[in-house]
Amino acid sequence: MKIIVAFAICTGTWAQTGVDRPQLGKMLDANGAVRTVYGIAASVMLGDVEMSGVISSACSKAFCLAKTETSIVSAMGSVDTPAGPAMFAFDGDSAFVWFPRSRQLAKWHDGVLDVLDSSIEGEVLSIRASAGSLEFAVRRFKKDVWIVKLDGGGVGFLPHSTGPVMLIPGGVVYAAKGEIAIRDVRLPLEEVTAFHQMSVNYLQVRAGGLDYSLRIDSGRETLFQLPGVSQ
Repeated sequence: MKIIVAFAICTGTWAQTGVDRPQLGKMLDANGAVRTVYGIAASVMLGDVEMSGVISSACSKAFCLAKTETSIVSAMGSVDTPAGPAMFAFDGDSAFVWFPRSRQLAKWHDGVLDVLDSSIEGEVLSIRASAGSLEFAVRRFKKDVWIVKLDGGGVGFLPHSTGPVMLIPGGVVYAAKGEIAIRDVRLPLEEVTAFHQMSVNYLQVRAGGLDYSLRIDSGRETLFQLPGVSQ
């Protein structure tokens, strides 16, 4: 419980501590621990472990959520959930959550989790709250990636995606052969296996056993390696 309390306190005081130590966001290290990334692009350091036993995490401008095997943890405490990882789509002071293992959709708000009806077909790769509605990046037929609404209506198509996909405001980040694509920018990087939302401005990219940070602001797209941790 001490680790959960530390995570909650750090989340709640983010804006205050950022005055002295600029923060890019929170990363999930290879040991399943949440750490704050301090500094500026290409010149960063990692903070201490704030929470361990985490398998998924994400942060908006206002708050962070962390998924352990059977719960979601926030500054408000923890709430029981289906087992396995989770995907998050922040919507103001709430968040939509997709549980891939059980294929369940829910909405987190005020420390409570409400189960929602859904019938999305295919492998869900990412979710996004957009203009009051929910959108999904879904892989179908083992290779084609479609962006669809909750009712299944098509929004877009990614013909060249070969790896992870992350829906971001106004766009998509995805791994193609030997590179990351974001808008009309291509950044070379091999063996991309995962994206995590560190903050509204940065994604964590895991590739070839290393961790990178990707700035996603339009016109300022930058990729740089994050410090490693002992396993």
